[in-house]
Parts: sequence; structure tokens; C-alpha cells
Amino acid sequence: MLLVDYLEAAAAYLRERREKLRKTEAQYHRIYDPDLKREAAEIRREIKRKENETTMELLLNLEEFRALDKYFPDLLAAFMEDEDIGKVLSRKSWLLDFKNVPPEQAAAKLAQLRGWRAELKDARQFLKRWIGKVQARSFTATYPTLRGHLTSDMDKDEALEVIKKVDKTLLREGWLVLITDSLIMIPLTKFTALIGQLAMEELKASTELRRSMGRGTVAETVATRKLREVRSKKEHYERMVCQILLSNPAFLKSLKKKKNWLDKSKTSGLERFAQSVTPHSLKERAWLNDMRKKIDEKG
Repeated sequence: MLLVDYLEAAAAYLRERREKLRKTEAQYHRIYDPDLKREAAEIRREIKRKENETTMELLLNLEEFRALDKYFPDLLAAFMEDEDIGKVLSRKSWLLDFKNVPPEQAAAKLAQLRGWRAELKDARQFLKRWIGKVQARSFTATYPTLRGHLTSDMDKDEALEVIKKVDKTLLREGWLVLITDSLIMIPLTKFTALIGQLAMEELKASTELRRSMGRGTVAETVATRKLREVRSKKEHYERMVCQILLSNPAFLKSLKKKKNWLDKSKTSGLERFAQSVTPHSLKERAWLNDMRKKIDEKG
């Protein structure tokens, strides 16, 4: 299936579910039926699951996502503007700007971005104590990272919102540097270590839950909650590792090609984790033919 076929189907599903949610919520506000409230909550969960599935589909088909941007930018822009699926695509659109850079350049850029974000953090802390309007000229003189962003005098809350937006942009730029070949092991090592720690905590929490059974409802409830919290954190970091690996398909492929791949005793935790993550390869010429046929069929 072409990625655009999947996106069309996902957009249609989300459109139908959101329309159903609007009708269900409107009906609930008329009669306040608890069954309608539960139904609305379930529809929201269905929407969230589909959005998460779509995000993973984009990452699994990242080569095709980038090819759409390269060869059919107007079509991709139409998907980006779609009210049903556009936001999901926009959250990963920064990956379209990914380019591998030499190690020295990547390290220098990362250091620069960290410096800029540290400056923004200081600016944010300063504004929390500030009373009155923020003078753009003097403020950007002290915090030059905001030049071109904070261009006129404004209220403190508006200035804080500007800082938030700039910081978000810098964060994404930082991730584009961190997923380059020379630096990608920094976040991967960090998160795989956390997964290992949480696996131990999960084992302890499971043991505690078994011990608490029969000791009373409160003890069992506390143990159950603890186990769920640990598993939720562990699954979060597992998703992070999966998404980082998928964000650089070439690195992931090189990891899979290591000679000790089939010898489990010699593979690292990351290599074993990568075994279950397989991005979809793109045969560009065949894909271009399929895309042109699809576009021709639609006239």
C-alpha cells in the first residue's frame, strides 16, 4: 500500500470518529446520560490510537514520506492542511529536513543549540519575576537568541509564549542533529539504560504485587498502581528508542548488518531491540510509477 493510500484512509477514519464524537457530546449535553459520556471517552481513545498508529506509519515509511516531499510537495502540503490528519503529519514534518553532517559540524551545532536553549531558560526565569511590559529592544539585547522573534514591546505572558515557540523550534533542530550518525548513540544509550533500570523496577513491582495479594485491598491497589506506572514509563522509553531508530533508517540498517547480529550472546541490548524494528524500504523508480498512475487515475 502506498503511504498516501494509508493517509487517505486514516483521514477518513478520523473524520468519521470526530463527527461521531461531536454528535455524542452534543447529545450528552442535552440529556446527561452517563452511557453517552463513556461512549464519548471511548471515541476519544479510538482517535488517539489512530493518531499514534499514523505517527508510527510515517516513521516506518519515512523514506516514502521524504520522497513525497521531494517529488509531490503540493500533494503532501494538501495532506498537511487537512483538518483531520494534518496535525499528525505536522508533528513529524521536521524530519523532512534531516541531513547527515560531519561529526565535527554536528557536535558544534549541538553545542550552539544547547547554548541558545540555556539562554532562553534564563530569559524565562527572568520574566517570571518581571512586572509590566517587556521592552523588546533591551530584552533582546540581553537575550540575542530572541532577535527576530520578539520584535515589539509586549506583555509578559506574550513574551513567554514567544520564548516557548522559539525553544520548541530549537528543540527540533537539536533532535535533527542528535539523530545524525555521529550523535545518535547519545539519546539511544540514555534511553536504553533507562529501559534497563525500569525493567528491574518492573520485576520488583510484579513481585510486590504477588506478595500483596490476599493482604487487603489497599495494599494490592497500591502495588497494582506502582506496576502500571513503571510499565507505562518503560513503554514510553521503548517507543522513544523505536522512533529514534526509525528517524535514521540508514543507521538502523547498518546496525542490523553487524556481523554478530545472529549471535545473541554478543549483541547489545540496543541491537536486540533494533531487531524488532524494520522500516519499509522504498524502491524509488517503482514507487514513482505507482504514484503517477494513482494521480492519473484521479485526473
